[in-house]
Amino acid sequence: MIPWPNRRCVLAIVMLVVIGAGFALVPVYGETIHRFGFGNKNTVLVRGDANVKVEEKEHDISNDSYHSRPTSEHIQLAADLATGDSAFIHYHYDTPHAPVTAALSAGVYVKATKTGIQLRARVVFPKEPDPAHPESSLTTLIVGDTYTDRNNWQKLTLTEIPALIGKHLPVLQTKVGRAVNSTGAYIDRLVLNLYTGPGTAHIYIDDLDIGPVKPPDAAGGTPGTPVKQTKPGAPASTSRGRISKMDSGQLFVDGKPFFFRAVRHTGAPLHVLREAGFDALWVPADVPDSVMEEANREGWMVMPSIPTALPASVGDKSEAEVVALDKYYRKFSGSDVLFWDLGGGRVQEQTPAVKRTQDYIRKFDGKRPFSADVWDGFQGYSTFLGAVGAHRWPLFTSLELSGYRDWIAQRMALSSTRAVFWTWVQNHAPDWYVENVARVRKEQFTDPIGPHPEQVRLLAYIGVACGCQGVGFWSDQFLADSHFGRDRLQGMAILNAELEMLAPILLARSTKDVLWLDTDHADVKAALIRGTRGSLLLPLWLGKGSQYVPGQGAVNSVKVTVPLVPDGADPWRISPASVECLRNSAVKKTGGTELTINEFDLVTPIVFTNELQQDGLIAQWQDFNRKNGQRAARWAMDLAAEEYEKTYIVHSRLAQMGVQVRDADGLFQKAARSHEDARRHNAAGLYDKAFADAQRALRPLRVIMRDHWDKAVATLDTPSASPLAVSFFSLPQHWELFREVQSCQPTTTVLPGGSFEPGRADIPEGGYPVDAVPGWSARFGTIDRVKVAAGVVSAAKLADKVAPKVPVFEGPRMYLPSRPIARPEDGYVPPAPELGRGVLKLEVQRRVDLASDGKPAEGIVRPLERTFLAVESPSVKLPPGSLVRISAWIKIPDSIGLTADGVLFYDDVCGEPLAVRLTSTQKKWKQFHLYRRVPQSGQIALTMALTGEGVAYFDDVRIEPLVPVAQGAGYAARPPQPQSAVQPAGGVRQR
Repeated sequence: MIPWPNRRCVLAIVMLVVIGAGFALVPVYGETIHRFGFGNKNTVLVRGDANVKVEEKEHDISNDSYHSRPTSEHIQLAADLATGDSAFIHYHYDTPHAPVTAALSAGVYVKATKTGIQLRARVVFPKEPDPAHPESSLTTLIVGDTYTDRNNWQKLTLTEIPALIGKHLPVLQTKVGRAVNSTGAYIDRLVLNLYTGPGTAHIYIDDLDIGPVKPPDAAGGTPGTPVKQTKPGAPASTSRGRISKMDSGQLFVDGKPFFFRAVRHTGAPLHVLREAGFDALWVPADVPDSVMEEANREGWMVMPSIPTALPASVGDKSEAEVVALDKYYRKFSGSDVLFWDLGGGRVQEQTPAVKRTQDYIRKFDGKRPFSADVWDGFQGYSTFLGAVGAHRWPLFTSLELSGYRDWIAQRMALSSTRAVFWTWVQNHAPDWYVENVARVRKEQFTDPIGPHPEQVRLLAYIGVACGCQGVGFWSDQFLADSHFGRDRLQGMAILNAELEMLAPILLARSTKDVLWLDTDHADVKAALIRGTRGSLLLPLWLGKGSQYVPGQGAVNSVKVTVPLVPDGADPWRISPASVECLRNSAVKKTGGTELTINEFDLVTPIVFTNELQQDGLIAQWQDFNRKNGQRAARWAMDLAAEEYEKTYIVHSRLAQMGVQVRDADGLFQKAARSHEDARRHNAAGLYDKAFADAQRALRPLRVIMRDHWDKAVATLDTPSASPLAVSFFSLPQHWELFREVQSCQPTTTVLPGGSFEPGRADIPEGGYPVDAVPGWSARFGTIDRVKVAAGVVSAAKLADKVAPKVPVFEGPRMYLPSRPIARPEDGYVPPAPELGRGVLKLEVQRRVDLASDGKPAEGIVRPLERTFLAVESPSVKLPPGSLVRISAWIKIPDSIGLTADGVLFYDDVCGEPLAVRLTSTQKKWKQFHLYRRVPQSGQIALTMALTGEGVAYFDDVRIEPLVPVAQGAGYAARPPQPQSAVQPAGGVRQR
């Protein structure tokens, strides 16, 4: 095992490298820091005094060079030769009042073609009049850092401000003729001396900060924020400069196609999110004004959520809603709105109210588009909305990533092509999972928690692969360091950088159809997106169980045959730190171009393009690497350090419990060596190699996590059988639950009617309705053209057929029958339910329209939007906190179509997320077990459901209380002891 001090040393080196360079995405909490990101359309630096002749040739906003996205302020000056050492050309930025304390500091990033720029600050002494102007307070300038790193971004800072002021006090005392009263001194202006010597200089300024500061004055506003004059009670007109609009199914901002990368605002500092590459901010209707002021200063596009929907035509009955909408529009009319968000989880029945709400806001804003997050009714919503979103939280649930891909693709297929389709990406731990963890950990979050950055990356690229033209990240407080979210923040920074590079391809699609390709690895599927500027190939790791704990997801080489590659188009591997031509790995063959991708890792974006001209894609990508390669390498190194820390903490706790996995020590050492290689390459300026090494450092950690998870679920019918086995971070709690289950034995089922035996002697051909079983009921909901049936039917002909045994003889020389050799399975009877006379049957069939000739009419087969046929058991009463074993036998004669969810079996403790979820054929009866703890209500009920086209059978449904047994008593149904080592499923170990 790596000794703890050495491990800490590795991590400390990482953090020093990252933080020292100013690139760490460390959220700042508990301080009032004023920040300005120079994201406005207008310049904010004001030209001040100068003692040298100078001509301002340009003063504008630049998107060609920036420290953080998307813009900086640019000034071009032509200055004469100065006669002394004290030459200055001042440009200033007025700040909120920053009281002078030992904690006060200020900084701004500068990049220039010449050196010599200085950061200064104006200090105000409010208790001391200026002798020359008695009506004003005494002021002085203090001097901070000087710019020395020509043509590179450098942060100029002002620190130890009380000491700097102390150096000026003797001069000020001479000026006023007595000791200066410095009580209440504060800084109100940052000043840049832009004199760099004679000649022309280009200067770029970005990311200013100063603090702690006092809250901005309500009347005076905040620097960089325009003051809006509105009439009382009337919506204001839009005063911001960035305009978004829809045209032919494409979103445009300032006349350019726009692929947005949005994030939900939950308290993380906006400058941190901006540095992580997000360009749009989702905010609730009641977001504090101070947040919006900061968002406007930093140039964010915002997606404000609507507070209400008009339930009827505007009139007396909806006066409160109209007032709320007026207030809502006034609040956000001065912001750069990407689109007006008309709410989440919208269903078909809400379409009229959503349409009325859009029409009302449209009276004030006739330009910007509207969007809603839709659950069903896609065709109707996409006829009048500019953008349609859909979301699903698959992580920690029984929905495989391949099923999530199908769900997203089905929702997009249901939408009209006139609307932009986008999705939220799960970037949070769901409430039901947190509650399970908190029950043990008292919500103190002293232990790591998920999701994994790799999972967020996979979900985002699945959305892109399915054709989404924008993604939003549904984040929460878990992004904070206090909640172990720093690794996801670093992972999203890398992801956003990649998406920014790929945006020109994604925004120039020639068709919305996506072609899915098989590779030579069963767990890797590739999406091909064709466009006018090239074709994007997205190979994705879709291995089973990745929604719980991702596998290593790395393969030494993957081969895929790509059709329709234009002549002369080369494959380029894209990353924020490098672009690599794979021409030598591509071979033309019948059916397309066979591409070999070496060292595949989770998602490896490949672009086929022949744009080699100066302003083409390759040149743009290479320029992006030069600007961002160092930052990307540090992000990757920081991510590896965070994942190492979290993995080690949980692994150590599991080891203390006696749960061991194969070669964990060696894998930790390998991760540390790769990280050391990354650190060494980063120090040498080889950022592409540092980025690759940091990525390699993650793979051994994923092997450790997956090995632990495979071992934990080896004895479960389905991983969701234990609510604490759905994440690596809760495996210690899972093993505690597992051992508690081992010490118990099941008693007789307490669920009445679970065998579905009728009270009568016979079952009619059509079966009995479900409610013929006391306490059981059926429910059904749909907007699809289907017919359904649920009832108790005869078990005749539903028993599994056992293949007859065929004698096997001893050898080829035996011409006459002799003693047969027993087959290995002789004497083994496959498990099967005691069917009795009745079973539960659920069936969903599409309605087929008839043509005029009476024959079935041909139509487009569309996925089912909302079809849910469910049978619910009666609730049973049990002691709160006690354990139960829930089980059912399930049989599916043919695969379930037109849905990603298929057949569901779940309890109301953990609900649908942890359901047994089956879509493929289950021709033989199979029993599934779930282990649950009785909630505080003391009640448990079960649900059996069908969500797609097909048939499913259920029988012998049980809820069995688990009761402790005497030490050493044992029982036949006890789960087997965990094995000493379990081979991880999927992935190739790269030793």
